[in-house]
Amino acid sequence: MKKVFFAFAMVTLFFTGCDIIDDPVIPFTGNYDVGLYGEPPTFGNATNTMRNALLEDFTAHQCGNCPSAAILAEDIADQYEERVVVMAVHSGSLAEWNEEDPFGTNWTNPASDLYFSQLDFQANPLGRVNRAPSLGNILSPSEWLGEVEESLSQTAVVNLQMAVNYVEENQHLNIHVNGQYPGAYSPQLKLVVLITESGMIDYQLDYDSTPEIVADYEFNHVLRGDVIGAEGLNFSSNVEAGATIQNDYTFDWNTDWIPENSYVVAFVYNSTTGEVLNAIEKHVVE
Repeated sequence: MKKVFFAFAMVTLFFTGCDIIDDPVIPFTGNYDVGLYGEPPTFGNATNTMRNALLEDFTAHQCGNCPSAAILAEDIADQYEERVVVMAVHSGSLAEWNEEDPFGTNWTNPASDLYFSQLDFQANPLGRVNRAPSLGNILSPSEWLGEVEESLSQTAVVNLQMAVNYVEENQHLNIHVNGQYPGAYSPQLKLVVLITESGMIDYQLDYDSTPEIVADYEFNHVLRGDVIGAEGLNFSSNVEAGATIQNDYTFDWNTDWIPENSYVVAFVYNSTTGEVLNAIEKHVVE
């Protein structure tokens, strides 16, 4: 029996300065704008029924070993195109910034700080792959590929699809996340929707470069903020086999971000264990 649920949300993020994020975590408060954009799209059967991997790279601009870890994450994503979602999470003491020195950009935000605080041991560079087997579990970069391959070999509990539509004249981003359940699933799942951005140039410490402070380093997959809260919203519980869940949002775009360089990352996780069961990524502007 097919069940369809529509959750409608409009969330606004407020920022001052190009890179300084005051507080992007705003409570869920509004509606998907049906009046402006019509009924949400419908989705066919998911073509990918295997579990994708969310690779979180905890990094910082004053971390000299972090650029090599970022290259590794990029290589893994390239190896498994569209199956691995990379997210560069800037936080920790090495992410501190001061406008008077080269590291004057604040790449952190409340979402990145929250995720960093969840780690059992906090340092850069470390990572998580699908936050398995627990929320605080950490992996060194040398362990990332093996954990990614293990996740990719598993059948997904929920098959995710996503559609996005950036409306430049209204500065809106419509986001539609669809989950299909091949089997019954009882635990409570939550959905998180985030924005990442690539192609930003700034200073980075890199021990493999000469000089070590690189002025034109390219930052990619940077977590910029969340759409519905860093911990997300309830997505499903006690679903029957064949159930379909769809959540739809209209998001007020931050004009400091370049849509052509930005991505929507969505994932669902077990609200008890924190483990990510599936993840998906879409370019804001195709």
